[in-house]
Amino acid sequence: MVSIRRDGCPAVAKTLERTLKLLFESRDVSQCKSFVQRQCSKVLEGRVAMEDLLFAKEYRGRSSYQPGACVPCLEITKKLLAVDRRAEPLVKERVPYVVVCGSPGQPLIQLVRRPQDVLNDASLRLNAVYYITKQILPPLQRCLSLLGVNVFSWYEDLPRIIRTRAMYQQEQPAGKASISQYFTSLHCPVCHALTHRGICTDCRGNQQRTVAVLSERLRSLEQKYSSLCQLCSSCSGESLHEVNCISLDCPVFFQRFQAKHELAANTSLRETYLI
Repeated sequence: MVSIRRDGCPAVAKTLERTLKLLFESRDVSQCKSFVQRQCSKVLEGRVAMEDLLFAKEYRGRSSYQPGACVPCLEITKKLLAVDRRAEPLVKERVPYVVVCGSPGQPLIQLVRRPQDVLNDASLRLNAVYYITKQILPPLQRCLSLLGVNVFSWYEDLPRIIRTRAMYQQEQPAGKASISQYFTSLHCPVCHALTHRGICTDCRGNQQRTVAVLSERLRSLEQKYSSLCQLCSSCSGESLHEVNCISLDCPVFFQRFQAKHELAANTSLRETYLI
């Protein structure tokens, strides 16, 4: 049932289906453990596509909910109506949302955001711990517990390293609102060593190599973003620099935003530290 439910995020169904196939084909639980740990690491490091972490619950209309009901699609609707009174979703329409990080003890309903909000706000990041412990692992535990396996122990064995979308405009991002934004590890974009200064000391000392690496990466990102924009432009029929597509069903939509953020971060990085 989990693999075919429409109100869950696709990452849950994909992980469960692949794990069960791997179990029946190999009959080796250790291979399942390695696969699940790799998937959890991808979520923690932000390497999972956002479209695989989208929820889409059916909206039943404001009059169908009890006063004060904590329903994600209702919460999203309230935020939409606060901006535009005509923006209420249709009854039985599926409202997409994601769960982001927040302050300790903050109610889960307050962490619900539209996908567009996360794409447009670099300070928001998806709540990897919630997706792993509350969505991905529970159905795996229900299935694999029949074999005497504790799936949550596999997750607990992983190192707690979280990679975030770095902000290079200044040494410490202003307006930190949650504790999760304080305890994060940044990696040097040149040598991938741990640092809290954007570029590590060694790479700052070797500017010739650093400039060459960043320039090549910037050229590659510009080419990638340009090709994605051309693809969106040919599909929507709009100008190359005025693509206003908002289709959450298109994977290119998320790839284009990700490429845009990476390009902006690398451009800002070069201007801040190397010029």
